[in-house]
Amino acid sequence: MSQVVTSSGPAGGPEPVPKPRRVALWLTVLILALLTALLFWRGMSYYRLALDSRIEHPDFRTLSPSGFLGHGYGIVGTALILTNLLYLVRRRFARHIPDSFGTMKTWLNIHVFTGLVGSLLVVFHSAFQLRTPIATLTSVSLGIVVVTGLIGLYLYALVPKAGLKPLKDRLAEIQPLLPGVAKRVEEFVKTAPVTRLPADASIFRALVTMPRWILEARRRRRGMGEAVRADKLARVVELKDPKFVRALIEELGALAAAEIDTHAGGAVMRSWRSIHRFLALLMILSVSVHIGVAWYYGFRWIF
Repeated sequence: MSQVVTSSGPAGGPEPVPKPRRVALWLTVLILALLTALLFWRGMSYYRLALDSRIEHPDFRTLSPSGFLGHGYGIVGTALILTNLLYLVRRRFARHIPDSFGTMKTWLNIHVFTGLVGSLLVVFHSAFQLRTPIATLTSVSLGIVVVTGLIGLYLYALVPKAGLKPLKDRLAEIQPLLPGVAKRVEEFVKTAPVTRLPADASIFRALVTMPRWILEARRRRRGMGEAVRADKLARVVELKDPKFVRALIEELGALAAAEIDTHAGGAVMRSWRSIHRFLALLMILSVSVHIGVAWYYGFRWIF
């Protein structure tokens, strides 16, 4: 799936709009790299030892899962992961929460940041050892949630956000110059609708429908040439400036296909988000059991 968003230049031709810089992404990567390096530097000599040799290390009571720092890593990491779930609340009540509390994009960035940093701290809390079934289950569930979250973030970045509005805006721009083209393109798009899935469609159904969406998008791109050249004035313009007409056909075809890309990507994201949310709830359940067992056996940190 791809998206082409353009605006008209001085001569009415397509002019690409620069993509926004992903400052939050690179800032998160930088912080994770620095934090990882710092934590490794603090306990490298301890983490490199075999499990039976760590007891004699001076940092055993500090960096072990029950130690002051090791236990603290787990508490702070768990707190960040729980904070991470506030994004679900923000998304669920998005209509009732004003943007003054932060836009959905800002909350998503916070969701990603707290999830990755919290998971990193939990890894160092374990001191790279899984000695109990509960600890193993918690680590595996956390790893699955992180992986599915990163995949979801990648899919989210691929989903076009424009829909059909840019096409309508572009047709409004060329309406005064080529009124017949605008009318024929609108009629063509109506005859090439997009397959729509219900909001609760499964990921399997979305993936099965993907080939149909690809064919529908291809049909719109290929049919745009016929729709434009069906206008007599467009044919006259093509005789004088064929490059302009070819660029216009390509642009309108991409914008018409963007609606299909948007709907297809949105359907995949909705189903994938449901899977990720379900796995996150299972992870919280395993973390709760892990905390309860640790508390029961007296591993209470400073409490």
